[in-house]
Amino acid sequence: MMKKNYLFLVLFGIGFYHCSTPEAHFKNQIKESVDLPYHSEIEKIKQQGDPIGDHVILPIQELPPQDEIVLQEDLGRAFVASMDGWIWKIDLKAKTSVQYVQTPLLPGGMVQHPKNKDIIFFCVSRGKKEDSVGENGPGIYELTISTKSIRKIASRVPLAPKEQQPKEGQIGVLYPFGKDRKISFSDMNPTNSRNVEKADDLAISKDGERIYFTEPYDHPGAILGVSSQSRSEVLTLGRNGHLWKYDLKEKTASLVAHQYSYLDGILLEYGKGEKETGIIVNELSKSRLLRLHLTGDKAGTDEIVIEGLPGFPDGMDRDAKGRIWIALVTERTKLVTWLHKHPFWKSLLLYVPDRLLPVSRKTGIIALSPDGSKPLYYSMHSGDRFSNIIVVVPGKDRLYLAIYQAGYNGLTVMDYPEELK
Repeated sequence: MMKKNYLFLVLFGIGFYHCSTPEAHFKNQIKESVDLPYHSEIEKIKQQGDPIGDHVILPIQELPPQDEIVLQEDLGRAFVASMDGWIWKIDLKAKTSVQYVQTPLLPGGMVQHPKNKDIIFFCVSRGKKEDSVGENGPGIYELTISTKSIRKIASRVPLAPKEQQPKEGQIGVLYPFGKDRKISFSDMNPTNSRNVEKADDLAISKDGERIYFTEPYDHPGAILGVSSQSRSEVLTLGRNGHLWKYDLKEKTASLVAHQYSYLDGILLEYGKGEKETGIIVNELSKSRLLRLHLTGDKAGTDEIVIEGLPGFPDGMDRDAKGRIWIALVTERTKLVTWLHKHPFWKSLLLYVPDRLLPVSRKTGIIALSPDGSKPLYYSMHSGDRFSNIIVVVPGKDRLYLAIYQAGYNGLTVMDYPEELK
């Protein structure tokens, strides 16, 4: 304990001369002690050495850092949401890439229309807090590939009842089908809705009619990606995460869930039909996956799918066998876990500049069973070649890793692990 206290006193002393004042909401959302576990079975399957660093290749060199990759392998192409504010088009056969369309702000999560490969839906958010947003602010947009045309779906959401708290036994507040708080696009105004602050990741229903997207936190001027802002949110464990739905057929916006911590990656779950029965989301700051039940006997309830991940989970995708692949954008160090158990130190650490913080450069990937409960593969990269794997996109015969690190260039791919081929 004394060593830990001494470490933070030193850090705070150093930071005193270069300190920056944190935004008030970060200080105010530090609460009680939280004990975040580690999953013992995940550590047992950790790969020896560094198979990511040893085996990734860069078939395309000039591609800027990325937030998302949409594969259309049957058409020999892919589309990438890049940190330079463009969606890039990749020719997978010729191994070339080109800037395709510039987006209103930084593009984030992307999905193709399930019934029309000419259409991609994507998130946009600020790249810097001071970015001017205007009418085309953070929200959900549509790209028609053949015409390079971009159309805004919506950039406003209903006001959430901030006073509402989760029921006993619940993690957050969830509205199942038929009970979501819905407003038509045309009726939204400053009294019943607000601008989206940060659109991070999205999923679309099988019938192509409903888009769900996560808003990890709704602080004014929220920005996309790995930043001092996102690190402060992770450190303080604010319960500011929202899940929204845009119904393209009804032209409505709905609040599906809120009062969660840093909602990021999202996957839809199905029964026998085309209508989603539940949603898997990750709480990045708490290193766990949750299941939100939309229908059935458990409608309106949530549950932990798996917890104790060794890193902070970001983008999630399924492969052809239904297995879930998750990017661990940064390792969860023992120090971070200790801080959550001793929240007093968090208030001091908020004043210390990022460059002085002991942040791990390690980044990794993990694969889970289709229901998300069983770990199948786990590997961590040392950070020597790159940091911040933001999403793992499973292709037909290899994995595509989107790297969200300023200054890094290239399309990064690796073969499936032998045991999962």
